[in-house]
Amino acid sequence: MGGTTIRIVVAAGLAVALLGARGAGPAAIGALYVAAVTAALVEHDLRELRLPDALVLPGAWFAVLGAVWGSLRGDSGWTGAAAAVLCGLGALVGFAVLASGGGLGMGDVKLAAVLAAALAAVVADRGPPLSDIVVVVGSWVIVTFVGGAVLASAAFRSRAPGRPLRAELPFGPVLLGTFWGFVLLG
Repeated sequence: MGGTTIRIVVAAGLAVALLGARGAGPAAIGALYVAAVTAALVEHDLRELRLPDALVLPGAWFAVLGAVWGSLRGDSGWTGAAAAVLCGLGALVGFAVLASGGGLGMGDVKLAAVLAAALAAVVADRGPPLSDIVVVVGSWVIVTFVGGAVLASAAFRSRAPGRPLRAELPFGPVLLGTFWGFVLLG
């Protein structure tokens, strides 16, 4: 199976799981976009330690579109759109502060913002208050950093004795893995 085929299978599988298992509505447009680019982002980050803007940035527009559409369709008013914007901006600022200290790239920062907005929109579509949505997205951020720390620790322990630890570890796969865990299981 070629790389393109694997990407298509992963995207289709995530989309079907999102629509079928979660009964997602229009608010899931951002998550559906993320499903389409997840395999390509993981592959690119593992290979080049970069997350290309061409794949990440359109997700922000899809997340906002889904949140607004979900808000227009749903009973919760503009809570979904407000949650997506607030969580996306909060993640952007928070991760940017962390990136300024090094160890986290700006691609990770932008991807975190897109994923936070998409996750907020999907959670908001279920009808909880804004505070609950923020708690879920905040929990995702915490789980993501714990997962990243576990993987960094494993990389440190698995290196050959006497070899230095590679300073750069791809964080995009961790962001995406925890995102899908929260979206599909949460």
